[in-house]
Amino acid sequence: MERVRLVVVGAGLMGARHAELVHENEMCSLVGICDADPSRRRVAQRFGVPFYPVAEELIERERPDGAIIATPNAQHARVAEQCARRSVHVLVEKPIADTIEQALRIARVSAECGTKVLVGHHRRHNPLVQRTRDLVRGGSLGRLIGVSLLWTLLKPDEYFQVSWRSQPPGGGPLLINLIHELDSLRFICGEIVEVYARTSSAARGLAVEDSLSISLRFQDGALGTILASDATPAPWSYEATTAENPSYFHTGENCCFFLGTAASLAFPRMELWRYPEGLARGWKEPMERSNVRVAPADPLRIQLEHFCRIIRGEEEPLVDAGEGTKSLAVALAVRESAREGMPVDPSTLFSCCIKVLGSP
Repeated sequence: MERVRLVVVGAGLMGARHAELVHENEMCSLVGICDADPSRRRVAQRFGVPFYPVAEELIERERPDGAIIATPNAQHARVAEQCARRSVHVLVEKPIADTIEQALRIARVSAECGTKVLVGHHRRHNPLVQRTRDLVRGGSLGRLIGVSLLWTLLKPDEYFQVSWRSQPPGGGPLLINLIHELDSLRFICGEIVEVYARTSSAARGLAVEDSLSISLRFQDGALGTILASDATPAPWSYEATTAENPSYFHTGENCCFFLGTAASLAFPRMELWRYPEGLARGWKEPMERSNVRVAPADPLRIQLEHFCRIIRGEEEPLVDAGEGTKSLAVALAVRESAREGMPVDPSTLFSCCIKVLGSP
């Protein structure tokens, strides 16, 4: 079967990783890379493909089947529209955009042009996350009572030398990182219907937050908490605990706990805690621990191959523009709650979009 022709727009940390994955995969071919920063030409040279400073020129000359958009968040909508107008399908890195309006623009233009949008919430493709969803939604934990998540790590100072990472509206760990956690919790536990948050920039003093505490309420009544910071030396984060990306030190810890009426699950070590069948239950009684076995796999590779099948018309996006917008709405609701000091229903932020995106 003929390989899918792909380009990468934005050759920073994630863009370079996407380019590497495309280059290595037999389902697709890397035919070009674009970045406004001329120093990123070295990424194209590494893979022996043309380099362009402007996305429109890349798309016009290389005629790709699909484009992976890994630019700064504020540029996603513009590049996605350029692709759609030329019948190029897109995999757009998370978040889909930095505003609901821009996310809706992507959804509308792609619908008008008949192109597909896959949003890069790649953790949904991780077998650990999918198995956790099966356990929670399949009733293995009983009725879900709550979830508690830690995302705590230390970003080095040089990380913030890329200016947009420390400036609103797209900078800060909420939209760069925690939108992954929020999307994963939606995927595993169901819709988030209320958030109440506090943020702090005390550790670094930047214009964006470095620490957050978030209280969540899910549609079925389950509660959740998230404590997050990118300014502390700590071993509890998805990146450090899952070993998904080998460039991160693997701590072997858990970072998320799902609590049910029948059992509880510690993620990502997949430790299932419950009382032995047929014996007394209660806080003084002994519990048993078992491990749920999950075969590891690279979710970015799985996502890429899913994107290729979308382009071939074999599959529909696991995370389409509507799903990406709903996760963005939750993240923006967190920001609004912290600013206003009150609970926020994420659906109020995109209620004007329901005719396009469908009800949440």
